[in-house]
Amino acid sequence: MDHPANDIASASDVLAFHHLGLAVASPEEAFRYLAALGYVAGNSAYDPIQRVNLAMRHHPVMPDVEVIWPGDGPSPIDKLIKRTGTMIYHLCYACPNAEQALDVLAASGIEIVPVSAPAPAILFGGQKVSFHHVSGFGLIELLETGA
Repeated sequence: MDHPANDIASASDVLAFHHLGLAVASPEEAFRYLAALGYVAGNSAYDPIQRVNLAMRHHPVMPDVEVIWPGDGPSPIDKLIKRTGTMIYHLCYACPNAEQALDVLAASGIEIVPVSAPAPAILFGGQKVSFHHVSGFGLIELLETGA
């Protein structure tokens, strides 16, 4: 990467918006709303690590949406949906290397707390994802593309 002012990468050099994650108690109404906006169904899966159901929705010009709802047993979204019913749970960014992306963000003075270590994501063909809490912003997911 060529940086005229310095050799330090910016966050936009290493992160690309991928999707937003919508936590819901039950997906039917979210699916209906997204379909009315022109979204179409993508991959869906049960994630046994987080114990949640996942379904992607795609649109030709709007951001992709991952709909997340509880599966069997306790999951990371249980408390959120009890309080709010439905909420934007996280923003996901694709990056070639999550560790590098986190280093770039930290170099910008952003406080980041790891929430989960990188793990293969069933919904994304086994690519590794990790979750991090960004101070003053909220939860982000990093999807390692390796490219």
